[in-house]
Amino acid sequence: MMQALKENKFFVLLGIMPFLVLLYKASVKKPIEVPQKIIQISTKSNYFTYSTHQLEQVDSLFCRLFRYNVFNGSVLIGQKDSVFYKRNFGYANLKQKTPLTDSSIFQLSSVSKQFTAVAILQLYERNLLNLTDTVDKFIPNFPYKGITIHMLLTHRSGLPNYHYFLQHIPTYYDTIVFNYQLIDEMVTKQPQKYYRPNRRYQYSNTGYALLASIVEKVAGCSFDKYIHKNIFKPLGMSHSYTFLSPHRTADSNLTTGYLTRRKISEDNYLDGVLGDKGIYCSPIDLFKWDQGLYNNIIIQDSTLQKAFKPMGKPKYFPNNYGYGWRMFHTKDSVKILYHAGWWHGYKSLIMRIPSDTATIIILKNESSRTMVNQKKMLEILYPKNKDRIKKKC
Repeated sequence: MMQALKENKFFVLLGIMPFLVLLYKASVKKPIEVPQKIIQISTKSNYFTYSTHQLEQVDSLFCRLFRYNVFNGSVLIGQKDSVFYKRNFGYANLKQKTPLTDSSIFQLSSVSKQFTAVAILQLYERNLLNLTDTVDKFIPNFPYKGITIHMLLTHRSGLPNYHYFLQHIPTYYDTIVFNYQLIDEMVTKQPQKYYRPNRRYQYSNTGYALLASIVEKVAGCSFDKYIHKNIFKPLGMSHSYTFLSPHRTADSNLTTGYLTRRKISEDNYLDGVLGDKGIYCSPIDLFKWDQGLYNNIIIQDSTLQKAFKPMGKPKYFPNNYGYGWRMFHTKDSVKILYHAGWWHGYKSLIMRIPSDTATIIILKNESSRTMVNQKKMLEILYPKNKDRIKKKC
């Protein structure tokens, strides 16, 4: 009897062994096949201060990240009006296996703040507002006195984070929240501010949402329409819009944002608040944006330079903030301007190096993994500064 039981166990184990092998193979992470290389080097190669070897290093970095499921997105490096490196890794929609293309559109998250800053500076340039104007000049009954536009731009307002004081809104409205509701909440409920105006730097999404509302008040139109008319259209950014644009839901180029490799990020009740986030853009369009700034198409250089001054923190801080841009200097005094973003399945990064008229763009539609390390990118492109560049710029 015991012998028969042993034999039965043996044959049962033998029978399920192939299934166990298949299960094991399925559980082991394999490198993903790298997509076809899409690199464009302009015929104006004399423009580029970076070498072909550096291009190969950048490509190798992202190929490695993609193979091991660390990166799904698009990368672009350009200089002057030409593209030095451009490649898309992975899918716009994982379930449908829709590949990313040059026209794929990503949520820019906090990179949107630089668009808001330029909108304010355009109005300043047209003498429609002053940077020293206080918020209550544009928003009646605004309860926090002494807060200027400059303080909002440099994150020195001390205002509370609307992500927290609007948490009860879905219970009341069961829909998305707009900028005017954020303001109504501040006027009626007066949530406690973090500190008095201009005391210190503290990153503030609330400040940039208020800036978008000021643009609306001064321009007499919605923030969405202002950005389209004064930025997207003159720069030829045909694959760009805000969350509130009617084009967003119907655009086949819009990527799907993922919280994890398979979990889709659904629209959030805070998505309707613009200014601090909410701009969607393709890598090529984001390159057009930065080239538009370099070439003074939508704003004069003398005005734009205000955005690149270190004003958020004391000047002795190695990393600082201007108007919608972060900044630091390398060992050789190369100025790096940049901003990153992270919101609902998307991560974004733009870096600009004015001395080389260069632009680096990295956009991801999966937020579960860390963003590409800025340190590594800059070590490749500026190897002389390797010892000085910090891990988190």
